[in-house]
Amino acid sequence: MFQFDQFQLQAPAAFIFNLAILLIVNSGCSKSEAPPAVPAQTQTTPPAANETQQDDNKVKPDQIKETPPSELPVITFGNDTPSAPSANGQMKSGEQNNETLEADKRADVVIAALKDLQILLGTWRGITQKNFDGSKALDETNWVWDFKTDPKQPALVMSSEASPYYRNASMTFIPESEQYQLQLTDDEGETSTLTGEFTSEIKDEPGDDDKPQRTYKLEFTEKESEDKTKRLVFNQQNNNRYLLEVYEQRGGNDRFFRVDTVSTQREGTSMALIDEGYGERTCIISGGLGTITVSYQGKSYYVCCTGCKAAFEDEPERWIARFEEQSKTMN
Repeated sequence: MFQFDQFQLQAPAAFIFNLAILLIVNSGCSKSEAPPAVPAQTQTTPPAANETQQDDNKVKPDQIKETPPSELPVITFGNDTPSAPSANGQMKSGEQNNETLEADKRADVVIAALKDLQILLGTWRGITQKNFDGSKALDETNWVWDFKTDPKQPALVMSSEASPYYRNASMTFIPESEQYQLQLTDDEGETSTLTGEFTSEIKDEPGDDDKPQRTYKLEFTEKESEDKTKRLVFNQQNNNRYLLEVYEQRGGNDRFFRVDTVSTQREGTSMALIDEGYGERTCIISGGLGTITVSYQGKSYYVCCTGCKAAFEDEPERWIARFEEQSKTMN
C-alpha cells in the first residue's frame, strides 16, 4: 500500500498517479516560462505602479452619469421617421413632417373660421357717401382666398385701386386669441392691423327668391394713438350687398362717430347659398360654391376663386387627399 497526502491508494492506482505527476513536472521544466505564481493568499509583493494607475482610472459607481436625452439613440417603429435634431442643428424629416402636420391642422382651423365669410368672394363695386375732391369715390374690389403668402395662415384678401381707405386688405382668423384680424395697406404702403369680432352673428334667412340670404356684422378696431381709434364694420346685408362702415373715436370720447359708409354691390354671378350643400360643385379647398374647374391626372374638380385655383395648381395631391379625408368624415 502507498500513502499520498493521507489518501490511501491501491498499488496500481498509485503507480498511475505518480507517473502523471512526473510527466507534468518534466513538461514544465522543458519550457522557458517562469514557475507558477505563488497562490494569491500567500502573495506579499505590492502591486506594480501601472496596476495601481489602472485601478485609479477605473470608473467608480458614483461617477456614472446618465446619458442626456438629446444623445440617446433614436428609436423608430415601422415607417416612423426619426425626429431628433441632426448634429448640425437642422430638423430631421420627422420634425419637418410634424411641423407640416401642425401647420395643416392650424390652416384647417382658420379655413373653418373664414368659411362663413366667404360670401365676400367675388368682384364688388362700391361708392362712398363722403365726398373726396368734390365727388364720391368708387371702390372696386375682388375678394379671393390666399393660401400662398402664409400656408399656415390662410386669408381672404382683396385689392382696390380706387378706395380712399386701402389698397390691399387681408382678413384672417387667429386661433390663439380666437379673434379675426384685418390688415390694411394704404396707397403709401403703410400697414395697419385691426382685431375683430361679431357684433351681430351670422344668420341665413330666406330672401325674395326663397334662397338663404346671409347677414352679419363683423367689427374691426385699431387704436391708432392715445386720442384716436379707428373702426371698420362689415355689415353684410344679403348675399349680394354689404356696407363698409367707417368710424372714428376722437379726443378720448367713448363714442364712435361714423365718418363714411361705402355701399358695395356684387358684380357678376351671385354666390347665393343653398341649404343642401353644393354637391359636386363644392370647392375642393374652401368647401364653398365652386365656380371654376381644375383638373389633375384626368379628373376634374371645382374651386371657388382664383386664389383656390392657384393653391390647387401648386399642390394638387395635398388638396385632393385633404378633400377625400374630409369627405369620409362627413359620410
